[in-house]
Amino acid sequence: MNKFEIEILSPEGIVFKGETTSVSFPTTRGTITVLSGHTNFITKLNNGEITIATSGDIKKIAVSGGFIEITNNNVNVVAEFAAHSDEISKQKIKQAIDLAKDMKNKRKEFVDISVIESQLKKSAVELKSRLGLKRKKI
Repeated sequence: MNKFEIEILSPEGIVFKGETTSVSFPTTRGTITVLSGHTNFITKLNNGEITIATSGDIKKIAVSGGFIEITNNNVNVVAEFAAHSDEISKQKIKQAIDLAKDMKNKRKEFVDISVIESQLKKSAVELKSRLGLKRKKI
C-alpha cells in the first residue's frame, strides 16, 4: 500500500512525524480518512482522536481544535492540543482540571479566562481519550 508523510504539531512541539498508509481525523463535519493520493484539502480539526496506521501498528493521538492541510501527498496538522493517547494518565488529567478550577475560583484580575477554558478543554479531551482506551481493554 502507498505511504505518505504526516506531521502533527501542537504548541508543545512535534507530536508525531512519519510515514503512514492511512489516517483518520475528527473534523467539524465528521470523521475523514485520508489515503495516499488524496486531493489537496484544508479543513478544521475537531476535538477527538487521530488514528494513524503505520507499518503494522496503529497510533492514536488525542487532539483539541486546529486545522488539517493535505497537499501533494503530505498531511500537516496544527492542533491547539495534541498528545499520544497511551501517554495520558488519570493523574495528569486530574492535576490539569484541579489547576484550572483553582485559577477559576481565584478569579483574580491577572487570570485570563481564556487560559482556564483552554486548560479545561484540554483536560476534557484527555479524559475522553483515556476513557475510550479503558473501554476497549475490557
